[in-house]
Amino acid sequence: MLINTKAIVLRHVDFSETSRIITVFSRDKGKFAIMIKGFRRPKSKYAGIISYGSILDLIVYYKQSRSVQSLKEADTAQSILNIRSDFGKMAIIMALLELLDLSTHEHESNPELFDFLEKFLFWLNETELSAKSLFPYLQLRVAELNGVGLQYDVNDLTSVCWLNIIEGSVSDTQHSGLAFKLKSSQKEYIRIAMQGGTKRLLNIELSKLELKELINHLDVYLKHHIDGLRDRKSDLIFEQILDS
Repeated sequence: MLINTKAIVLRHVDFSETSRIITVFSRDKGKFAIMIKGFRRPKSKYAGIISYGSILDLIVYYKQSRSVQSLKEADTAQSILNIRSDFGKMAIIMALLELLDLSTHEHESNPELFDFLEKFLFWLNETELSAKSLFPYLQLRVAELNGVGLQYDVNDLTSVCWLNIIEGSVSDTQHSGLAFKLKSSQKEYIRIAMQGGTKRLLNIELSKLELKELINHLDVYLKHHIDGLRDRKSDLIFEQILDS
């Protein structure tokens, strides 16, 4: 079956001397792999447009029972050249793409998750603001769009607040099981993030330690609620950005 879909490149691996296999997250068919023959040849028409985070219009020979699909045609749907030339932005995107890759299953479409990722890539490409403090927001959105979003159940904004891992809640009550006590800045961050206030998050004064703690807390939550979720290899690069 020949399909036409928009997709975002999650990762790639070289195959043979001339070919490359890319894994994409598409709006219509979810995650799947594609073989691009001749990609590594000097005059390949795809070498300049297909990389991590590339937003593509694809025409693919698609059969769900196949582990790797065949490419008919690919073109840039939206440029993200500004991201590629910014090491800090690329580090965030690499971590986000790996999180999406690890938290999604092959051939399961999630149009809302795709639309969010595309919109964020466009915003990050255009903004001149530093976005390294936004990764916890991205974790929260990925959780929500995968159907395991946190519940915000805080009655007193001045009280001690807990991230209850098993119950999946942020509350001023510590429930049974695993829970993390949140610092006031972390609590405020989650409150605004769950309201969708992306730009407002950049004004919250999180220390480097508080930001790293919050990312780690949310990783524990995601691993508990999404089967098979592993540590991200890209965190080694991303942590260097947080420390800069």
